[in-house]
Amino acid sequence: MKGEEKLWRILNDKLETLRAGSRFPEAIRVGGTALDLAHRIFAKNDPSLAFSYERLGQLYDEQGNRAEAKPYLVKALQIVERASPPDQRAVYRIARRLADLCDLTGDEEDAICHYEKAIAAGGQLDSVRHSDLGTLLNNIALIYRQSSRPEAAEAHYLHALEIYEKQLGPNHADVATVLNNLGVFYTNERRFTEAEQMHRRALAIRKKAHPNGHADIAQSNCNLAVVYHSRGDYARAGELYRESLGAWEELSETPPEDYEIGASNYADLLRALGKVRKAASIVSRARKKRRRL
Repeated sequence: MKGEEKLWRILNDKLETLRAGSRFPEAIRVGGTALDLAHRIFAKNDPSLAFSYERLGQLYDEQGNRAEAKPYLVKALQIVERASPPDQRAVYRIARRLADLCDLTGDEEDAICHYEKAIAAGGQLDSVRHSDLGTLLNNIALIYRQSSRPEAAEAHYLHALEIYEKQLGPNHADVATVLNNLGVFYTNERRFTEAEQMHRRALAIRKKAHPNGHADIAQSNCNLAVVYHSRGDYARAGELYRESLGAWEELSETPPEDYEIGASNYADLLRALGKVRKAASIVSRARKKRRRL
């Protein structure tokens, strides 16, 4: 038995060497051999068996073969969850990978389930950063929003905001990011009063954090412009669109994609006011600047 365990460890070391060199087909063959050996020498609930399942699933995932990866990762998660007590670090790690995998393949319900498991496990680990948990909550919220479940989406956005505010305080730049996400959500739900509140608060935080200007400030101004635009307050919307576009242009010769989206929104506003030529000029200018990429 000890000899076989030693061989199993040697195989895992070889697997990692092959993986580091992106030699995935060879690494997968070694991983399969290690898993077969693990079945012979370890009990069905042994963490070492879970490790072999996880490594093989990880290899398939990194190779881009998510359909093959999923059953191995699911089996690994089942084993670590059955441990007494469960290894929360392993649960968090495997559940998060499974959640991302399912999210990418469009398996929405499985993605939500695994995200929730990762959040529950991560919340018990001091080593897991608030930003990681916030990202997972944001990912769940996005799935719910895209699948027309706004109440569930809002609950997860608010949970993310609660975590950030508790750990960082109400005026941290990362809190502004969550507020921005909430503001976009409320705008899409046509809850414009709440959307304005979120974007105004995010904007205030970002201006304080970046007194000399920043792309995040331009983003907040543009998102606030969308709120006023949607309400029909074209004067305030136009002012904010111009401010955000000007800021993006000052910050970079090749502004981000948000710049072109903002320009398109501003052009729509101008067309609604009958200023067709000016709208075309705005769009043309944005496209030229983006082509520099």
